[in-house]
Amino acid sequence: MSTPDAATRAALPHAPYRKSSRSTGTGNCVLVGTANSWVGIQDSKQHPDSTHRTTLTTPHQHWTTFLHTLKHGQLPH
Repeated sequence: MSTPDAATRAALPHAPYRKSSRSTGTGNCVLVGTANSWVGIQDSKQHPDSTHRTTLTTPHQHWTTFLHTLKHGQLPH
């Protein structure tokens, strides 16, 4: 398994994050940002400032594959 380099780990908390289109207006949002071919996933409930949230990281290619799998209903039950 690969991990982001130090520059990417430093950049991801400051990347522009966007709210998932599936998030509701209740403030329970999944946020996604990108930096240096990596994707950061955050939970908006953790903190109003993205630099203080825990960030789950994955390579952009893995994120794209995950979204494709979701959109086409290919997740195992």
